[in-house]
Formats: sequence, C-alpha cells, structure tokens
Amino acid sequence: MAYEARRDVDDEELDKKAQNAKSDANNAKLVRAGLEVADKVPLDPETAAIVKGVKAVDDATGGLVSKVGGKALTLQSKVNPLAGLQQKALNKVVDSGALDAAEKAKSVYDKAHGDVKKPETPNQVKTPANSGGEQKGSLPSSGDKNNLPEKKGNEDLKNKENTPTPGSGHDNKVDDRDKVDDKDKDKDKSTDFGLFGIHGLTPVVLLLAPLLIVFMLIFLVVTVVADFADYEDAFGISQLTGGNTGGMNGTVTDPIQSAFYERIVEVRTEFQNDGKTFDPLLIVSVYHSLDLYGADISYNSMNKSKITQIANAMFEENSNVYNENVFRENLKNDVIPTYIPNASDDLKEKIVNEVFDYIERYYALIGQSSNSSNCSSVGTCTYNINGFYIQEKGNVPKNLNINDLYVRLMQCGRYSGHDLGGTWGQPIQGEELVPFEKYVLGVAYAEIGPGAPEHAFKAQMIASRSFALARPTQMGSWRTLQQEADGKWVLQVASCTADQVYCDPDRGCSTTGANGQWGEVHSGTGSGRTIKGPIDENSPLRQYAADVQGEVLVNNQGNIILTGFLAAESNQFTSLARSGYDYKQILLQVYNQGSRNYGASDIYKASCGSCTSNGEYASWKQYEGEWIGVTLGSSGKTIRQIGCLATSISIQIARSGVATNVGNFNPGTFVEYLNGQGAFSDTGSLISYASVETVAPTFKYQGYTDLSGMSRQDKLNTISNIVNQPGVYAVAEVKGNTGQHWVAIDTVNGDTITMMDPGSSATNMWAEYNWSNTSRIVYYKVG
Repeated sequence: MAYEARRDVDDEELDKKAQNAKSDANNAKLVRAGLEVADKVPLDPETAAIVKGVKAVDDATGGLVSKVGGKALTLQSKVNPLAGLQQKALNKVVDSGALDAAEKAKSVYDKAHGDVKKPETPNQVKTPANSGGEQKGSLPSSGDKNNLPEKKGNEDLKNKENTPTPGSGHDNKVDDRDKVDDKDKDKDKSTDFGLFGIHGLTPVVLLLAPLLIVFMLIFLVVTVVADFADYEDAFGISQLTGGNTGGMNGTVTDPIQSAFYERIVEVRTEFQNDGKTFDPLLIVSVYHSLDLYGADISYNSMNKSKITQIANAMFEENSNVYNENVFRENLKNDVIPTYIPNASDDLKEKIVNEVFDYIERYYALIGQSSNSSNCSSVGTCTYNINGFYIQEKGNVPKNLNINDLYVRLMQCGRYSGHDLGGTWGQPIQGEELVPFEKYVLGVAYAEIGPGAPEHAFKAQMIASRSFALARPTQMGSWRTLQQEADGKWVLQVASCTADQVYCDPDRGCSTTGANGQWGEVHSGTGSGRTIKGPIDENSPLRQYAADVQGEVLVNNQGNIILTGFLAAESNQFTSLARSGYDYKQILLQVYNQGSRNYGASDIYKASCGSCTSNGEYASWKQYEGEWIGVTLGSSGKTIRQIGCLATSISIQIARSGVATNVGNFNPGTFVEYLNGQGAFSDTGSLISYASVETVAPTFKYQGYTDLSGMSRQDKLNTISNIVNQPGVYAVAEVKGNTGQHWVAIDTVNGDTITMMDPGSSATNMWAEYNWSNTSRIVYYKVG
C-alpha cells in the first residue's frame, strides 16, 4: 500500500469536538471545585464576599458560571500551547475521580459535624522576601524584570515587575490561622480532633486536600500561561527549526509571527551556504530584548535586511565562527543604536545581558541545558537482510548485505488524480544522494514533525526505515534497492506522499505543489512554498535519530516488515507515547492489530558506526569553558577567537590517553604550556605541529597531507587510510579558502567522517562543511 501523509479530516474534527467537550466538562468541575474550596478556607472579607457572590450565582443558574469558566479555560488551552499541556494533566486529575471522592467525603463529614465556622479574622498571607511587597492580582514572572523602563502596549504580558523567578521556590504561603476563642479551644482539647486537630490540620482540610491540589493546579495553569507569554518567540522559532522545546508544543498560529520566523530561517540558510552557522534563538532574543526596553519594532518591521544585520554581528570580520564576545560588542556598537539611538552605555549593557539571560531562562523553563553537548549524529549501518514481509505477498526471501546505503530522491508524476509535475522513474534534478540514516531522520521530521513526543518520533523513524527498505520489493519497476556499477548501494524512492516525504534535516524543504499533501518535495527552502526549515544542530531530534539508527521492525522469521501507514498510525504513535509506551511497545501494538496485523515480533538493529567518542573531551569547545579567554602567544587573540586548531589537538591528546606535562589537561592548560615554549607566532598560529610533543612526549607528530584539488573520493580515501591506522589521531582543516577552521576526526565509516568540532555541536564532517573545502589533514601517533 502506498504511503499517504494525510488524515481523515472528518474523524479529526470529531475527535477535536469530543476532546473539547471533555475539557469543557472537566474544567467546569475544576472551577466549581475552586469555588467550593475558596468558600471553605479563610479569606479577607472583600475576597470572601466576591467568592460567595459568584458561588450564589452559580447555584442559582444551575452551574452556568462554572460552565462559562470551564469553556474559558478550554479556550486558553487552545490559544496557548503550554496551557494545553496543563489541560491534559488536569483532565487526568478529574478523570481519576478525585473530585467526586473528595466531595462525597466532605458531605459525610458535614452531615456528622455540621458546617465548619471560618475564623472571623482574615488569614494573613506572607509576601516572598524578594517580591517587593504585596501584589494584588499579579502573576509570577519568568524572569526578574525589576527596574525595567516603562513599555507602551501589552502591559498585561510585559509589565510584571517585582515577581518571583520560576523555579525559585517562592509561592504564597498561608500563616497559621488566627486562634479561635477559648471555648472552642477547650472543646478541642477533649477530643484532639477539633478545628485544628492533629498537627494543626482539621478533618475538613484533610478531606478537601484533593480539591486544594486541583485549585493549585488551576493557579499553575495561569502561571505557566504568563511564562509562555515571555517565551512565545523562543518556542515558536525552536518549533519551526526542530530545536529544543522540552517536549512542549510551541507552534505559533499567528501568520505575522510565523512569517518573521520563516525570514530568520531564510537568513540562516543563506549564512549556512556561506559556511556560517548561527543559533536562530539569538535573533528572537535580540528582538525580545529590544522590544522589552522600548524599541519601536514589530514582527513586520523585522525584514530580512534587519535580521541579516543581527546575524552579521555574531561574526568577526573574515571569520565564519560565531563569537559571543564579538556579538556582544557589535550589539552595543551597531545593533542597539539602530533601534534606540540615544541609549546610554548602561542601558546597552542591560539589553545585551538580557539577550543571553533570555535564552538561559528559556532553557531552564524547558528543563534543558543551553550548554548540553550530546552525540547527535547518525552514521552508516550494515544491514544483513534475510527478506521482507509484505502483507499481500507474505514473506519474500531476500539475501542482501547492504553497507553505506544512500537514497536517490525520485520525481513524482500523476498520483491519485493530481499531477505533481514530474516524471515517474526520473531522479529529481539538483538532488544529491542522501545517506540513508539521514534520510530516515528527514522523513520523520517531515511526517510526524518536531512536536511529537520522543518515543512517537522514534517509532516513526523505525516505521519509515522499515517501509523504505521493503518498498522496492513491494512495488518493483524504478523503485530499486541495489548495488550500482560504482559499488554504491542506492535506494530509489519518490519524494512525495506516493512513497515518503523527505525534508532535509540540514537545509529544510519546500514544494512547488499547492497547499496540502499533493506536491513533490525538494531539499532546501528555495523551491516554491517552504514546508520546514533546517533542524537545529542541538535539536533533540538528532539525538533520537542516533538512539535508534539502524533499527527496523521484523516478524518472527526475522523479515523486515513493510510498515504501511497513514497519518492515523502516526496519530496512534503520538497517543501511545503520551500514555507512557516506549517506541518498541508502540510498534508492536500498532502493527499487530486491525488492518495492520503484520505479526510484528521484535526490533532488529543493524551494525552501525559509532556516533563520536564518549569522553568529556568530545564536548570541548573553543567558545565555552574556563579556557575561552586564554590568549595564544603574544597575538592578543583568545582560544574563543582563533583556538580551533589548539582545541582540536587537545581533544585528540585527551582521547589518546597519553601522559602530559600539565595537570588538569584541557585546551586552556595546553595552550598555556605551549605559550611557555614559544610555540605560537605573533599572529597566534602554531609555528610547528611537532611542538605538541613538548606537552605530550609520546604523542608523536607524523606529518600532514594537503588535500586541496583532490576529488571527493580521493579525499575520503586519503583521510580513511590515515585515520584507520592503529594509534593514529588526526585533525583536519575544513574551510579552505572560505575561512580556516580545524576539527578533530573521530572515525571514518564508509562515506561518513565523524568529527569532534570545537566550533559547533555537529558531528558529521561533510554534512556540516563542504567536502571541497577540506584542505589539509595533520596526524599524530602514540608511541
């Protein structure tokens, strides 16, 4: 069955209606529970009167107030993605029956003891120590916004001074209740079960605990909504680029905002074509910070020229490596004066700090580290295939041993009554062969999307990989899986919903087709309508791909299953993942039921190349760490600025495990020792590659090979022959005449060169840097 990336619209609408109705009903219960709790606990007289009035109206109208309030909460969960996540949690609380059980228990107690009289003296509420005093009606802020300038417009979202910082532990705590009269005290002493009872808690309070918890959850929803207002742009751009969102759905529906994010992606793509990479979060953070401090800007006003100005500020002249210090200075000297011409030096400093603080707070909010460095590259795999299971054919024996597989993206012709503009059986012009594991990541990125839960995304990758491998056996003709004349294994599939939609993880994708599922999909964002931009280098999607590379779904004969699926299956992946299933459990359930009863029994993992070395050294960067300010010789230039070669060599020394002449070996101590040996020129260049031996005597310099002018295959063969020698450790220059940059080579597996890059989190060398620019390899040997 052909793959179709679509869903049944009617079923989807019915599902939405049912879900909305459920949320409305549950939220109405929560509102009513909140009113009940508020009417029972001590409040100041003014608030108590309001609560009683609202509750009386709700009683008189048969719960109309609760119903309207419930619908309002549901609407908020639609408007705000984070509130939507909280909605699901609240639904679970209500579905558990906690409210009903608490209400029954409360009724029993009321009948036995009568209503509890509330103290006449209002309850006192402590103010957080750093809150600046009483704040009626204020909400916790996502960051410390004290002493910010007044900002016109959007006051409800942006003017949140004197409020706690998320995660700080500040919340409103209730003081001990005012004491009741002596008569009540004497009565309580005789039973030890009076108004305050054991440990100062009344039975009513104990019985109402579930309701109190729910009331706090409602407050949490409001708090999270306020936080999201600050970080909407961070979530929006991360969602579009596949960046970190902490598993939260941050899709923005406002077309003006979305257009702003798409312009950022376009600029980033243009920079990548020039060998430069920047974090799109920095662009939205600059926008946020300027807006916060009074700049007259809007999403519409941020055209490509202005975005390019900010992006250019991240790089030193004639350098392709992002430099934070340079960015800070350029923000103060060039960018900020463009928007706030009379800004004082103090204000400029505040704005610059806010740019970086905003990102740090965003990562804290989603539970991620902005400095995390994971092995997030996929390499090549060797597939030993016994055969395939195809529903209409049964088990089809195949004896294939496939190594270093590539995908050729093919054109799409007339399909299901739609003319997609291409010719079946012809390659798409301009598309390069795609490494198979990269292709699988790109299919999952296009089909289920970056907002899917981790295990749903992993299930999608395995289903996509299994489908792609079995598809030629099902269909035949120009869809092939074979070793070609040059010895390379190539899989041919259509780049549209007739087979699978592929979106290049590094370049994004676009289509010349109309909106909807019908259209041939091209790599890059320059072919008509943009579908998605590139996936961020540090996106968790890349880690998911590395986790399940080479995994396919098989039956009990070990045959790879043709995992045909529509969007309905992808929806099942997501639903089961959110219910706590892991990706293996998801696949075994989906492909053993109904029309998909394929006899799935296990996950088979092919033999795949390693991602990168696992030591701490693998994550050493020239732009972060205690060493970034160490200068190279008398050049005045720091490791952060020009230390890529030194950092790469230090990575290889640490990786080799040889003894060194310095304690606490790292890029900084390595450079400091070499400074003492006069190893750097007055421009900061390493005078002799062999000078490394003064630091690590058994790390012997072997020589270098110039690679400029070689063909791609010749370069690959040369690098492979060097790196695969026992005890050899190599570094490579990867930018040639476009700007010098060095990386440490980890492994060469087939066509993939895996690196440890001091300038980025990428690990696939020629996916990150154009092969034609690799100009030199320098290598050392332990001995």
